[in-house]
Amino acid sequence: MKLLHVMFTMDCEAITGIATEGGPPDWDFCGRAMRGYAETLEANGYYPTLFVTPQTAERHAPLLRELSAAGAEIGLHLHPQDFGYSDYLGAFDYEAQIKMLELVTDRWANAIGCRPQSFRGGNFSANDATAPALCACGYRQGSLSVPGRNFTRVKSNWAGAMMQPRHMHAANRLLAGDLPFLEVPATADWESVMWGGLTKLELRLEMVDARAHGFTIRKNVARQLCAGEAPYLCALTHNIFDYSDPQEFRSQVLSGVIREIDACAQQQALTIAGATLKTYHHWFDQQQGEEQ
Repeated sequence: MKLLHVMFTMDCEAITGIATEGGPPDWDFCGRAMRGYAETLEANGYYPTLFVTPQTAERHAPLLRELSAAGAEIGLHLHPQDFGYSDYLGAFDYEAQIKMLELVTDRWANAIGCRPQSFRGGNFSANDATAPALCACGYRQGSLSVPGRNFTRVKSNWAGAMMQPRHMHAANRLLAGDLPFLEVPATADWESVMWGGLTKLELRLEMVDARAHGFTIRKNVARQLCAGEAPYLCALTHNIFDYSDPQEFRSQVLSGVIREIDACAQQQALTIAGATLKTYHHWFDQQQGEEQ
């Protein structure tokens, strides 16, 4: 049977008062959100990718190492404003991005005990220098984009970007290229818009309910199969919801999205393969090698 690769991700922010863009109310809540999300997914055969800020890595290093040992991948999440920079990641040139990435990566690695290999910028902010800078700092894969997003205030401009995972282009973030960095776009309904047109309807758990996400899931899988592409889904959320609480609405959305994915896979005769970005990258490169 053909595989449907499914990646569930979470942006793990620092707490409100430290995080420039906002975060969970306190560190206990932060830990419950991450653990609840990971354990719910693991119980259903999925392995989350947690994009973690350096501050969160420092505060919750034992928990994150525990989740990693259980199969989760721990990557870096970056809001430059949290470190004294004046703007979003996509506002900076190659040299400035390398400088900030080296700073925050070292801080993250000192907390966790290893260097991250996966990356997502806050607000999906990036520019043409981002993938080359990430490669220079040892990053192997990430989820940098929402295809169709056009949110200039936060320097997150992805209109016209490819909708499928790809190795990034050295000069143009919208295209496939030969950089070692693999981009896994967040799944979105390319024909539906949110936030007054600034972004597409993302497979973001907090955006809509599970039934609405089901349309996005089925639509993306059908499009990919029709185009002869290897189908995948990349969902996202944030640690501002207590996923350890089954009564929390987003916990119910998560469970509902899992059911929607199961139903879609059955309908399309696909076998679900729960993956982290790292394990998906390994599979992707293996498939590319077999096709050449």
